[in-house]
Amino acid sequence: MRDLFATLPDAPAPPLPAGYLDTVLTRGRRSVRRGRIGAAAVWAAVVFCLAVVVVPVVQRPAQPGAPAEKPGLPDRLAGYSLLTSTVSKAPPGRAIALYGYGNGELFNMFQPLVVGADRDTYRRVDAADERDRPTALLAPDGTRVLLGEDRRATRDLLLVDLTNGRRRSIPIGDPVGVRLLAWSPDGRYVAYAAAPLGPSDGSVNFVDSTVARTGTLRLLDVSTGRSTEVPTATPAWTAAFAPDSGRLAVQVGQEAHLIDLDGRGSGTVPIPGGRELAAGAGWSPDGRFLATVPWAADGPSGGNTNHSVFLSLTVDVQFLAITGTPVPEPVQDVVQLLGWRSADSMVVATTNDAGQLSLTEVALGAGTRRTLSRFDTGSTCELGTQNCQVFDLQLATGLLPDLTVREAGRPRRGPWPATLTIPVAATVVGAALLLWRRMRRPLAPGDRIRRYQSIP
Repeated sequence: MRDLFATLPDAPAPPLPAGYLDTVLTRGRRSVRRGRIGAAAVWAAVVFCLAVVVVPVVQRPAQPGAPAEKPGLPDRLAGYSLLTSTVSKAPPGRAIALYGYGNGELFNMFQPLVVGADRDTYRRVDAADERDRPTALLAPDGTRVLLGEDRRATRDLLLVDLTNGRRRSIPIGDPVGVRLLAWSPDGRYVAYAAAPLGPSDGSVNFVDSTVARTGTLRLLDVSTGRSTEVPTATPAWTAAFAPDSGRLAVQVGQEAHLIDLDGRGSGTVPIPGGRELAAGAGWSPDGRFLATVPWAADGPSGGNTNHSVFLSLTVDVQFLAITGTPVPEPVQDVVQLLGWRSADSMVVATTNDAGQLSLTEVALGAGTRRTLSRFDTGSTCELGTQNCQVFDLQLATGLLPDLTVREAGRPRRGPWPATLTIPVAATVVGAALLLWRRMRRPLAPGDRIRRYQSIP
């Protein structure tokens, strides 16, 4: 090594360029600042993602805001989303609609949904999922949902409060199969049919087909939880309350029995063969007539109630006089009667040639129609492979007279479900740590040489 150094010339090394040391120090400090700023930005992004994604999952359920002055309906109902939160996790407040949504061609991907009456809020009714999407009723004021059981006998009904997410079990005695029929306009009473079930009833199909053929009418006082049996109304097929909530029309065979709340009959109205009383909304707001539609499939004898059947087939609505006064002309091309705006105006579900389902207001007599809202039935269901379908559609009938139609805004679906939030948060944190370690890794000797060679 000494011999090698001895061969080097004795001439002094060339002088460094002017300001060389200052340039090296400046660039070194700049590199350190950039590293610190980058690390701070990475951790700020991590904190933001955790605050937005994770915190909503673990925080207490958000309370809905105060109701708007008038209930509203978006002019377009949002499409299917796996990110829709639940009533228990984030109560939506009063709802304007309750319906099933989804498809089952390849995978059974259905959601029981409520839509807010005061804002574009969408929530899954998780209690219905837990009971295998049973027959359900939405209260006339949109604040509660009542659930039965779908595939087995039950000892109770479940009342879900949409304003706070709480649940209340209402005992109904010995286990029976249940079909929920109608909710009174004042919100106090619910009519339902109940029947004992055999060993195989409900094991494959829904229990409501058995109850439809053999069920006895019961009147539930929601405030007290007490049920009263009306044995003269057997089998109870469909039902509708009078506008004053003081009487009930129940179809037994081809007659509508008019029954007081204490179970006493006050007359009957014959129903033409092949037709049935429109469920829930079959009594006109002025009390003058009943609305009827064609049988669901093979009618009472077969017990097909169209529960969980996609809404697509059109029917006609015909009217039967109660007081002897003239009745309106039939209304054609209706999928389902949903409620009344007034004695001369009803809200129905309709469909167009493309199969898109709409909510439509129909003026009786004149026959004029106004579209209130449309469902998104595009190919967004089953991971984007199938068209979405609507079934078991109900509206909050007590809100319809004051209903306004608003322009649909961004859907408010609540906090993401934990099954999605946790993997996303873990991915964000992992990527941030990897980037941070990359930024802090010491430079290799070759990288140092190339960096300092770039300095003039």
